Amino acid sequence: MSLQLVIPALTFRTTDGAISTTDTERYARRAAATWADLFILSGTTTNGHTATTAERAATIDIWTAVISPDRITACCWSPADITEAERRGITPMVVLRDLHTIDQARGFLAALPNPSYVFSHPEFSGHTLTPDLAHSALAHGCLPRGAKVSKVGSEDLAALRGAAGPAFALWDGTARHIATSLAAGANGVVAAPLSHIPEPFPARDAPELQDAIDRTQTVLDQLPNRASRTDALINLARRGTTPRST
Repeated sequence: MSLQLVIPALTFRTTDGAISTTDTERYARRAAATWADLFILSGTTTNGHTATTAERAATIDIWTAVISPDRITACCWSPADITEAERRGITPMVVLRDLHTIDQARGFLAALPNPSYVFSHPEFSGHTLTPDLAHSALAHGCLPRGAKVSKVGSEDLAALRGAAGPAFALWDGTARHIATSLAAGANGVVAAPLSHIPEPFPARDAPELQDAIDRTQTVLDQLPNRASRTDALINLARRGTTPRST
């Protein structure tokens, strides 16, 4: 199985908190020049869940000016976000939110546009994308195109792959163990530690990618919260570097 690399994109802001179109577009052009398969806009790595619908839509506009639409997906935190993504021809990555039963979750999936991805994280929903839900959704014809799944182990990944079938795009939400994720059946990983788009960018080679990811992850692991990790990635992106091995 070929390794797919998904990167959560950063959104740059001015000192007054507004989106910096200039800085974000410059960053998007750098990202587009890499071989990375897909970029997630307005995800948690860049605190997209705290942005407004208008800001998330504006971020899509910045990116679609410099990159093919099939290389981006928009993290959608509300029905309005889905509308904005579809209007721009972007496949939405819809966050599973506030779901508590398998029937409720399957109904949520059935209402999504086709195609869609989903983002499954226990922080946002009591019922996540489990193997049982994937199997039920497949049987009812409402399985999305793929999913980013966070906080799952290799056994859960393998079970999800078995339930969802071979055509489902399955991305592990962590890039701490690429080889293990691939062996469990993931198509690839979501690599937040590469969000700063290091230069030179690592090759499509699992060991080389893991080395670059681990160096940045070591720095991020020393920080106290998501906001500080986002700030660190923004600062690294401005410098275009990867932390050196110690």
